[in-house]
Amino acid sequence: MVGFGGAIPLLFAVPSALRSNTNTIPLGGARRSSSAAHTSLRSTVETPEAKNDAFTIRDVIQYSKNTYRDLAEGCFITKATPTISFHHIRPLSDRISHGARALDERLAGCSDDISEMYEEIRATHDNTKPLLLYLPGLDGVGISAAQQFDDLSNAFELWRMRVDPVHDRSTFAELTITVSNFIKEVAVEQNRKVIIVGESFGGLLAPSVAMRLESIAGKDDSPVMGLVMVNPATSFDKTNWSTWAPILASLRHIESEEEEGISPSFPTPYSVLGGMALSLTIPDRSQFDSIFKIFSETRTDGLQDVLESMRDGFGILADNLPAKVVEHRVVNWCNVGSQVVSEKRLGSLNVPTLFIGGDEDSMLPTKEEGDRLVQLMPDCTSMTVRDAGHFVLDDRFNLTSAIEEAPFDPFKKKRKEKKYDPITDWEVPSDEDIHEASANRVQPLRDLLSPQFFSTGPDGKRNVGLGKVPTTNGPLLFVANHQLIGLDLGMIIAQLLEERNIAARGLAHPIVFQGGNAFGGGAGPTGPPQRITKRNKEGPVDPTPGDFQTFGAVMVTPKNFYRLMATGQTGLLFPGGVREVFHGKGEAYELFWPEKVDFVRIAARFNATIVPISAVGSADSGTILLDSEELLNLPFLGDRLKNFSESTISARFDQSSSDERFVPPILAPGVPARHYFVFGKPFDTSTVDHGDRAACANLYGDVKSELRRGLDDVLVARGKDPYKDFARRVAVERISGKQAPTFAIEELNT
Repeated sequence: MVGFGGAIPLLFAVPSALRSNTNTIPLGGARRSSSAAHTSLRSTVETPEAKNDAFTIRDVIQYSKNTYRDLAEGCFITKATPTISFHHIRPLSDRISHGARALDERLAGCSDDISEMYEEIRATHDNTKPLLLYLPGLDGVGISAAQQFDDLSNAFELWRMRVDPVHDRSTFAELTITVSNFIKEVAVEQNRKVIIVGESFGGLLAPSVAMRLESIAGKDDSPVMGLVMVNPATSFDKTNWSTWAPILASLRHIESEEEEGISPSFPTPYSVLGGMALSLTIPDRSQFDSIFKIFSETRTDGLQDVLESMRDGFGILADNLPAKVVEHRVVNWCNVGSQVVSEKRLGSLNVPTLFIGGDEDSMLPTKEEGDRLVQLMPDCTSMTVRDAGHFVLDDRFNLTSAIEEAPFDPFKKKRKEKKYDPITDWEVPSDEDIHEASANRVQPLRDLLSPQFFSTGPDGKRNVGLGKVPTTNGPLLFVANHQLIGLDLGMIIAQLLEERNIAARGLAHPIVFQGGNAFGGGAGPTGPPQRITKRNKEGPVDPTPGDFQTFGAVMVTPKNFYRLMATGQTGLLFPGGVREVFHGKGEAYELFWPEKVDFVRIAARFNATIVPISAVGSADSGTILLDSEELLNLPFLGDRLKNFSESTISARFDQSSSDERFVPPILAPGVPARHYFVFGKPFDTSTVDHGDRAACANLYGDVKSELRRGLDDVLVARGKDPYKDFARRVAVERISGKQAPTFAIEELNT
């Protein structure tokens, strides 16, 4: 593990580099001078296959040093001050092409005409690439983003700032002015816009630059197309680094004098403790595992090699971010910058902004900062990267794609698309989606509840399975009782899809579209967790749809129901709604349907076929300790629950929120009861005049009676189920590997 801390910055950025390359093309190329010439391939570290041996620690350390060296170069470099430069990075394909040398010579021939040089660079891509400037973190070179530069240079005209890691003593104001002046040269005077990407400290500097440019050009004429703030240090004032960093830097005072001119035999206290500080705050879990694996697989050649490697490895930190520099940059950059980039100024910055943050950042409170900036800045979208730390720009994240899809749309890819219509634009989920939802969320319920499905023909005779469920060319409407807590929806939807290829679209309570969105009863998007989530002031951006949306659920409104029937689709309606799903003590399997018969009238208008569904089992899987009414009568808590219920949008358009009691009962879980679903006799509405209120009321009563008949019959028949008992049923199913049988079908046909 020697040198671990010193090599951390590189190895987190490119953890697989030592295993994939024998040679690399440096970021460098021609310099801005009359003697500019193409830089040839530079050998770095041979792979173990080439050497028929494992990596040594010296290989790792040398690779780190080579990368720092390459970051000091560029295909074209313009010196802004003696210690600050801006480096143009060409794509790898351009650097190794036959025309690379000729371009270097043309750039060198431009002499001191900087405008001509910018035009020459712009001509290499025929003015097709947006201009992008990367501002590094506290190291001043951007080693944490090195993994991203080649891909960025393919899509953008990429420039990156480099600050001398040893000699620079610029103030925050000087940095802001220097970057602003460069943007004036490369963008404003060329009539171009620029995207500024700032990482860590660069994420604090970037808005300061944007503010200065905006104040000069005016809010409507800013040359900044967009800001990208990656784990920005705008939250620096909420950390203890302003205290700890100077203490860490002060360790240089106890270093021996020989270290000024002679290489020490051992690593310095600053390099060791600094490396430890990095290892505790920078890596996320995946990065830590990667670097540990690399170092654990390296070999050493004796004690002397170990000691020299320790010195050289930890020395990487001391060489590239010396203690004096750290102290200066924390005090004069971060502390001052936090005051300059104030909440008030950020709140008035009129530049579209993309915030990128790792949710495991241990160096800065990045997760909270993303929430703050979204609310504070006029136009900010937050992108949270799951399981990522402070070095979020590793090989698991594509910064180019993130910027291409940013709100400021650098390539003008986004067009005003037709607004998604959930009724007509929805498509039946793919086999893959059906399998994923069924395997991960429906099957566990099936294993627990062993559901049994029955269907009824027009003659009223019931059969096992859903073979008697009609398929029609016109609209089809399933009407079901709403079981306690409503966890059976997924089983109904999945069974219809798998057995009859019928995609029933649930008409769901409005609260479903505020979070409760999973077949398994959980909240929010379902399926495999997404690594990247985005949000702005209005809420989630491009959210991953949950099962309800994927499988076609729409908000239960008269308009949505009307349009489903009008377009010949299949709906699944629960007329009893919240009153049934949160029923009280002693009300199991009672129906609480409204007096209005509107759903029958609309179904009849479009000649829909209505099939009632009688569902049993959920109310027997738990005991209601306190029902909704009892909860509302409790002191203090009752008032809170009443306020919550009244703030919930009612599912029925003709009643207020106060009339719908959205208060779940308190349940004591019991032994899971077997579930039974009886699909009743189908009702053809083609002979019913939707304008005849009496005829519609009669049909409404017939549908309700058929559903009631199914409930009563199955409640009696399940008493004859030999595997009604949970323990016996589960034991048989585990041993046999198939579903346990139930009562004879004759029990439902008596």
